[in-house]
Amino acid sequence: MKKDTKDMDVAKGFKELEEISAWFERGETDLDQGLAKFERAMEIADALKKRLAAAENKVKEIKKKYES
Repeated sequence: MKKDTKDMDVAKGFKELEEISAWFERGETDLDQGLAKFERAMEIADALKKRLAAAENKVKEIKKKYES
């Protein structure tokens, strides 16, 4: 189930997390599929966290550039 997360689109990442969350909320009982979905959700969350941190750093750089 592993997909590339290096340059994940933020909106698509959140959409996929919502789909995984909905799957769990339906009460599906397949343990192996649940574990795979949980692992994918963790991969997405990590990728999004890194993308958002990079965006925050870029905003700080831009602000610093124009503060002087």
